[in-house]
Amino acid sequence: MSIELNKIITGDFTKLAANIPDSSIDLIFTDPPYLGEYLPVYYSICEHAARILKPSGFLLMYVGGYWKDDIMAEARKHLKYFWDYIVWEPGNSPVNWPRKTIARNKSIMAYTRRDAENALPQTQVLSVWLGGGEDKRFHVWGQDESQARYFITCFSRPGDVVLDCCVGGGTTPYIAKKFDRQYLGYEIDPDIAEQARSRVRSLTLHGSDGLSPDASDSQNQISLWAGSVPG
Repeated sequence: MSIELNKIITGDFTKLAANIPDSSIDLIFTDPPYLGEYLPVYYSICEHAARILKPSGFLLMYVGGYWKDDIMAEARKHLKYFWDYIVWEPGNSPVNWPRKTIARNKSIMAYTRRDAENALPQTQVLSVWLGGGEDKRFHVWGQDESQARYFITCFSRPGDVVLDCCVGGGTTPYIAKKFDRQYLGYEIDPDIAEQARSRVRSLTLHGSDGLSPDASDSQNQISLWAGSVPG
């Protein structure tokens, strides 16, 4: 069984994931919706990740605070916990009224296969990333590109296959292509899927304007923190 890479498929990942071959994905980097009604999407991602990740592969998925415990409990049934990376967002922050909490951070939960023994990122990774603020140009729930760039390049190498189960505005495939990774994406909304394809195609038309991130990314973050967090 094989599947064509470097494409965004219109459809529901939870129903189409069976078409992805075993041990074929190097990195899953995805941002499912945070509402409780989408918990089954998280659960499906965890279940399929155990099968489709390579032995050295990683699942990195954004998780909001409200349902985090439920998602972690489900993930433990299928995967091995690696780390809870934090994205701290400056500026305007949503209020979670049921918990009376101003949410200024979100998690990027990292997991490996349960049988993984030496799965490690390509470089040392900052445990906290200072976000660049809202970027809703391509999707109402979009994240800024710096997050995807940093974590995708830390957890994969050129030529690796990067999967996004919930493509949205196309940030994951866009960054994957920009930094010489192969990609595979799923988006249930046909119009949004086509917008994401257009965004990725723009790299072919205009070329990549990105330089491969290195230690300077981490140094830039340290400098930002020094100016943003009271001593």
